[in-house]
Amino acid sequence: MDNPEVDIIIPVWNKPVETRECLVSLMEHSAGARLILVDNGSDRETERLLQEFAELLDHRALLLRNEVNRGMIRAVNRGMARAEAPHVGIVRSTSVVTAGWLEPLLDLAREKADAGFVVPRLVPTAGRKGKDRHGPLLARREEDHGSLAAMLVRKKVCDDIGGLDEEMDGGIWCLRDYARRAYRAGYLTYSAAGGTVYFTEEQMLGSAARREETALRSSARYRERWGDSGAFCVYLPKDADGNVLQRSLDILVEGARQGHAITVLVHPPLCKGAVLAGCNGLHGNIRIEPLPALFAASAVQKRFAHLSQANPGIRAVTGIDGIPFPGVAESMPFARLVETIAETRLKLYGG
Repeated sequence: MDNPEVDIIIPVWNKPVETRECLVSLMEHSAGARLILVDNGSDRETERLLQEFAELLDHRALLLRNEVNRGMIRAVNRGMARAEAPHVGIVRSTSVVTAGWLEPLLDLAREKADAGFVVPRLVPTAGRKGKDRHGPLLARREEDHGSLAAMLVRKKVCDDIGGLDEEMDGGIWCLRDYARRAYRAGYLTYSAAGGTVYFTEEQMLGSAARREETALRSSARYRERWGDSGAFCVYLPKDADGNVLQRSLDILVEGARQGHAITVLVHPPLCKGAVLAGCNGLHGNIRIEPLPALFAASAVQKRFAHLSQANPGIRAVTGIDGIPFPGVAESMPFARLVETIAETRLKLYGG
């Protein structure tokens, strides 16, 4: 195909019914894209299906075959190595795209030179019958990592940092590692609203014990490279103003890009202004939550206790140094959090 703007990689291992539905949806809703079909050692039925689609698409398709299943990550990397377009899509063979899924991703990638990965709106396949009941999606925001269910990758990212780590699993640790590596090279991960992509979670090959072993190995490999991702709850006192919040968010976004999960508790007037200013849409790892007008201190303690149950290692942070975090004896001064984020930036991401 002459100069496609997007090469879309579809790793396939059996599941001919789901694969057919995926490919039909891509043919219908990805005009101008070339499909790179990576047959990951499928059985004869699926192999014939892929051959039929490749013949039908002609120059709009490239069919690659592995004689045995080499795993999702190796299949994706093989497709990346053959991609020639400036943007590379990755779509699982069990995902189904809908009208308008691709254009917002390309628009964002064209507009933002630092967009390394762009993720579409992803909804579990079980939710396909309830299309109108899905909650609103922010038009654009930064995210912690991409998704192998569907995402767009800038080809230059692949050229600059290589493919996904084949020593990791095909789950969150591999994706988080890829996002951190891209961030070190100057690229960010975004989501962009548009047509929905319906996806089905797939279980890795092997026994439960083997899968657990792989996950533990991947987690250890990630932490060896990037350290532990922390969780922080920042309390901004009632007297804090919009300037304090903005200065805090500038630092917290950097922390979110390093993989930290951050909750910011603010009083109603400041929270309303922050939401109107789009602060909740800065990064998927940052959540701004309002406090009640009355009995705010009690609400802070309850909210922190709830967050601690979900993440026992979460740290309470005083948004303004010298003003205590209600109900928490040992809290972290905001200045120390700033130092921690800056030190990590210098050590792992090149300053």
